[in-house]
Amino acid sequence: MASISRLLGILVSGTALTAGVTPALALTITPYFDSTIVGATNQTAVEGAINNAISTIDGLYTNNATIGIVFTQANGSFLGQSETTDYFTSYSSYIGVLASVSAAEPTNGVLATAVANLSKGNDANGAKQVAITSAGARAALGQTSATGCFSTTGAYVSSCGQLAYGVVTLTDNPGYALNYGTSAVAGAYSMIDAALHEIDEILGGGGQGSMLNAVASNVSPYNGAVGTLDLYRYSAPNTPSFTTSGSATAYFSVDGGNTNIVGFNQSSGGDYADFITNTNVQSAFSSPGTVATYDSSSPEVAMMASLGYNASFSGIYTTPEPASLAVLLGGLGGLHAMRRRKRAVE
Repeated sequence: MASISRLLGILVSGTALTAGVTPALALTITPYFDSTIVGATNQTAVEGAINNAISTIDGLYTNNATIGIVFTQANGSFLGQSETTDYFTSYSSYIGVLASVSAAEPTNGVLATAVANLSKGNDANGAKQVAITSAGARAALGQTSATGCFSTTGAYVSSCGQLAYGVVTLTDNPGYALNYGTSAVAGAYSMIDAALHEIDEILGGGGQGSMLNAVASNVSPYNGAVGTLDLYRYSAPNTPSFTTSGSATAYFSVDGGNTNIVGFNQSSGGDYADFITNTNVQSAFSSPGTVATYDSSSPEVAMMASLGYNASFSGIYTTPEPASLAVLLGGLGGLHAMRRRKRAVE
């Protein structure tokens, strides 16, 4: 079943993006459960799955930030969907701050390699703005001026300054067999995986990391920007890929396309920065009867590390490459509220 994407562009005030970086300590996800979960017949199961996902994320990334997320559930043809807000800034400003984050996190070999190879990827000429989720700006880039734009009940607040950086909605569709536990159940979809998938999106990973869905839908101003994961989208060594063509090749690489870490989805039925596999948390399409592994060897960790989340990816790049980019300063052009990324059911 195809995923559904909805984008809502509401321009509100922006703040300055600076090069200040907070030393890495601990990432803390704070959940706010709304009335569709609290008091529901499956409350214990839903909250247990969400808390399990949060524990996994908190245990993998050490950036010093507290990110509030509102969790809700609804009957719909999806497993999970997320709503968040984005900062827009210039390419030079973004890579300058990313370089400063990398310098402050010398054990993050993925990020050091990514920064050293940005000149080979999309938008290397700096012609487009870069869209960053508000949680990504706060947690990954250490921008303490970045705030949430949602109340703890999930209402969007245009003035921002709120505790919640996004809203995650999980399905309670009675037509789906749902598994809230840690062990796979034949024929049932993992709600722990769905929660992990959407938390990553709020933090800036997965489908939220690309602007290709906006390009496909011609939604301004997003169709004139690139997402943070679009900078690592390749079809071959030294050949960046930025297309919605279903026949195109696209994969995630932080070394200029030389190493294919995981393939990106190119099907219009799913999000373009989710994975082409169906066995990972960040897969564009979910398969029943599985519970994915999300640990230091998962491609999701490399994905998040490339965005500035401090983690040790045990697959490759454990020895950092030196970054050669100078730290540049710039301003954020604005903040946009958007709803998007319904995960498909396969």
